[in-house]
Amino acid sequence: MLTHWHPRRAIYDALKRGFLPLKVPRYTRSMTSIDLLIKAHSVLQFDGPHDGAKPTPRVEAEWALGIKDRHIVALGSHAEIAAEHQVGATLELPNHLLMPGLINLQSHALGIIDRGDSRGVDVFSGPLGAIDTSAAVLADEELMAAAQLAFTEMLMAGTTTCADMSLHSEWVAKAAEASGIHAQISVPVSDDHNAWTHGAQQALDRALAMHDTYAHHPRIGIAIGLPDLSKIDHATLVKVATYALELNLGVQVLLHQSSAHVLAVEKRHGCNGIQLLEQVGLLGPSLQAVHMNALDDDDIALLRHHRVALVRCHHPFENQMRRWDWLRPAQPLALGTGGYGLNYYADLFRSIERHGSSGIFPATLGGAEVMGLDENIGSLVTGKLADIIAADLRILDARIHADTAVVDPINLLTQGRASQAVTHVWVAGNMRVRNRQITSP
Repeated sequence: MLTHWHPRRAIYDALKRGFLPLKVPRYTRSMTSIDLLIKAHSVLQFDGPHDGAKPTPRVEAEWALGIKDRHIVALGSHAEIAAEHQVGATLELPNHLLMPGLINLQSHALGIIDRGDSRGVDVFSGPLGAIDTSAAVLADEELMAAAQLAFTEMLMAGTTTCADMSLHSEWVAKAAEASGIHAQISVPVSDDHNAWTHGAQQALDRALAMHDTYAHHPRIGIAIGLPDLSKIDHATLVKVATYALELNLGVQVLLHQSSAHVLAVEKRHGCNGIQLLEQVGLLGPSLQAVHMNALDDDDIALLRHHRVALVRCHHPFENQMRRWDWLRPAQPLALGTGGYGLNYYADLFRSIERHGSSGIFPATLGGAEVMGLDENIGSLVTGKLADIIAADLRILDARIHADTAVVDPINLLTQGRASQAVTHVWVAGNMRVRNRQITSP
């Protein structure tokens, strides 16, 4: 988690604490049985990186995918898999593209409470404070129900893994568990007195308690959230860095959201947020830095030097900030939906639309890399967990059956309405959405 973080150790420790199975079976084509064979129009794959660029998506036509238990165990042409495996059940999806489940690295599930509210919201800071005000009138069970509805919407729109930061982390975690989604619950730590805690030390203690509670959960992981560096003291940040290293905890920070936030951090600490995190040893590839809008050349140099993992959340005012053309392929990048403020739907395909085809990688395998889970999720590869979505291409282009029409499935995913085409969703081999209807986890 720190500057001397080692990727192999981090992945091993993440598996050891139970977020995903300690041993991931590696199946081969010699396997004789498959629980479910999905025969599709096409399957999305990634080409390896070329000349330092990030992997690019491609599609393989008339491929099939086999699932056994929770994992992908076969991938290839229909005829090849049928000849080499004994199939328990077959799902015919001749008009669908199979692709990895989307990974939303910053979602605010409880933002659903204020959907439709006309109040002004600071989209750069994250809606934690505003949600806390609205949630004060709700019982705990109502908070859980609201968060579960939000996670259900995410599943219906193709998101199988998310990271969520909320003042009501305990109930959001319970909602994620009940919904069947993979989730990183980022527990906020700050000096604020709120519905969650009274001060940073109590917040940190509760984050560690939640880590112990979910240490062996197969789908829920706990991280430390830093919603506002101007509201946390230096000594507490040092503790966060220590616990992150010792327990291999992820750390997600809302960082350099706007010039006003940068100035607030400088006023308290005498340096900006990026410099502060470097001082305490948190600036590194396992830090999830969200927003990153107000940057100067020195900030960018530090981000590049420490290879900090970035989470980009598009928002209505991003054209007022520095363009992201400084980003290099070596910089880990994921996408989130948190930048739209409270009144939004957590539809990650909207973020993909802003990037075009280059947005597919950070919304899938890139997000898995940022979370340290790319050996288990993020792409459709044998041995990985079966986190899969199926998109009906007919909804995106009615010419799919026209022999003379040239249909580009990857381009169709970037048109901003691909979430409407998601018909089936599997999380770790468990079908959560069937024919656009939610199923029991």
